[in-house]
Amino acid sequence: MIGSENEKYNSEEQNFQNDLSLADSEVEVNYENDKQHDTIEKAIDRQNDLIDKAIALHDKRRRYIMGIATSGIFIAFMVVSAFINIPIGTIKITMQFLVANVCALLLGKKWGTVSLVLYLALGLMGLPIFSSGGGPAYVLQPSFGYIIGFAIGGFFAAWYREKVGKHTFKTYMIASLINMLIMDVFGTVYGAVIMYGYMHSSMGVWAFFWAFLVPFIPIDIIKCIVGSLICAKIGPMAERSLRPNRSAANKNAN
Repeated sequence: MIGSENEKYNSEEQNFQNDLSLADSEVEVNYENDKQHDTIEKAIDRQNDLIDKAIALHDKRRRYIMGIATSGIFIAFMVVSAFINIPIGTIKITMQFLVANVCALLLGKKWGTVSLVLYLALGLMGLPIFSSGGGPAYVLQPSFGYIIGFAIGGFFAAWYREKVGKHTFKTYMIASLINMLIMDVFGTVYGAVIMYGYMHSSMGVWAFFWAFLVPFIPIDIIKCIVGSLICAKIGPMAERSLRPNRSAANKNAN
């Protein structure tokens, strides 16, 4: 009986050893399969990362080309608008503020500012693209401060619009009024410096403000309204063309 129990024990032990060996074999096979599966997954993830980076690079180049092209177009619009003018006193009413405002709001603070600064630089280099000509001596014109105001005001207007992130008429109107305020401040202060500091004008203070500021406020407000209506219509399309998709950028960052 003891022999029988011993044989039974030996048989069970042998079966256990066999099961253990089989389990070890299964573990090794599963381990190799898991390693192979992980390797394939890593290769697929790497490939997807490379595809995402290639798409992002292509999109960046496309936006860069679009930015250069649209900047050139708006510079041309600025040149044309400078010669559509109505003379009033020492200042000419032109369509430049309307074009500069739309340029800044549609192209954004980067490309909008680039466009307006390039326009300013080209005029100072001697191209007759300002309303009264061009060249370095143009800085002595009383109206030159408004051209500086185009670029600075446009930057802050675009910054505000991008910060709010909406393409509503209200957002564009507030941004346009910011642009107008900054432009008027630079234009008026610069005009006063040239008129009184350089030209030694005897013009009274009220006469100066009437010549440089007061008559243009309602006209510029109308330009703000027109520009805001234009931007509210085509602003979303311009943003998709010139600025990266935020969700895609966050995905790539992660």
